[in-house]
Amino acid sequence: MKRTLLYSSLLALLAVSCMDRYVIPEDIHQNDPGNFGAGDTTFLQLSPVWDGSFGLSKPTEISIAQDGRIFVADLNSILVFDQNGNAPAGFDGLKNLTNSQGASIAPIDVDIDKKMNVFFIDGTQKVFVWNYYWNEAGIKSVSVSGTFLHIETGTEIEQNVGTATWLSYLNDAEYELTNPVFSDEQALIDSLLSPHLFYDGSHDKNTYKDIHYMSDSSKFNGLTTPAGNENMIFVTDHFGGINNQHRIIQIDFQRSLLLELTTGDLVWAFTGEFGATVLGYGKGAEFVNEPLSLDVDYQGNLYYTQTGEYFPVHMMIPNLSGDYATYSSGFNQGADDIMDSTLYASPMDIAVDKDRNIYVVDSTKNHVTVFTANGQFFKNAGYASKEDTVSIMNEPVAVTVDQRGVVYVCDEEDGAIYRYKLSNTLDEDLNPEE
Repeated sequence: MKRTLLYSSLLALLAVSCMDRYVIPEDIHQNDPGNFGAGDTTFLQLSPVWDGSFGLSKPTEISIAQDGRIFVADLNSILVFDQNGNAPAGFDGLKNLTNSQGASIAPIDVDIDKKMNVFFIDGTQKVFVWNYYWNEAGIKSVSVSGTFLHIETGTEIEQNVGTATWLSYLNDAEYELTNPVFSDEQALIDSLLSPHLFYDGSHDKNTYKDIHYMSDSSKFNGLTTPAGNENMIFVTDHFGGINNQHRIIQIDFQRSLLLELTTGDLVWAFTGEFGATVLGYGKGAEFVNEPLSLDVDYQGNLYYTQTGEYFPVHMMIPNLSGDYATYSSGFNQGADDIMDSTLYASPMDIAVDKDRNIYVVDSTKNHVTVFTANGQFFKNAGYASKEDTVSIMNEPVAVTVDQRGVVYVCDEEDGAIYRYKLSNTLDEDLNPEE
């Protein structure tokens, strides 16, 4: 295979890539509980508590992939569990995370898309990615150059990987990549198989497009990936500053490389590119003010929590009929319980289940407040029984829900994950705490 002097520029480009082909295995979930009903009673704690004996130290965030695996940001690692708390093989690459300079990375949020890209953030202007499928299948070679054919005129242009013109032609619908040249340089392959940079707000292409904000100063503290095949992710930026840089950003996928896997498949790799500020700073129901967390449902509605005025919890509905998406509030003050700010003290995280029921974890009240899809209060989770007023948890900071309706809550102080389920949906595979 060809070896090239473009090695250093390739490393820089390879360090910002993900992929565009992966079929999720058959769903492993069982016992669909459906929507909340009149017969639902209370959320019972499930046994055992996942704690230090499961390898947990300080679980900070949690997310569930579409195949049911559970990803937990914990210190400088992302730990992976199945729904029984066992650690599946193949995810050691997410432990002891470091950047390209060898410095430790402490992830503060993590999410997984349908292609099994594991995205995570560390509180800076950067987003990192690790791809499970690449590691499972193996990468045979990586494109280093190629010829671009202008479809209309037939003009051919040769380009090398690592240049702005390569990216421009690769993402231009008027051009087609032909005769790609591949390299099997092991260092290049290893850079893609390891966790690596996907997006950096300080890169010139992103500061150029993000002209109204200080992109290189962004501080991402929330991350979510759409449920479908959309080539985008969303992050919350809470940099603040004199211009109140509080917002939600859309980061788009940009083709960067062609990979040949050991299976013989050819797949695209991507880098992140600034897409848009979809919601900006303000104090009303359609603005962002000191955001804390972010989630998205299967319809593309965005949910987020915040500490600034005036409403701690928001749901925004996209309108995609124009040239770009606009968002409007999905809940109304006074009519929808979820807009009642007295229900919250520190709404640290939000999650939405498959039926669009909403879960908000509060680190001061030490429980999870559950709402129906239309924003009406349903129940609190985190207590041993309906009569108890003292929560089981001490510092819950993150929440997620699987397809069975099991609620997972990260407790930083206890170094544990607590699990809850509605009592009338328990089955023989789920053991309530005695």
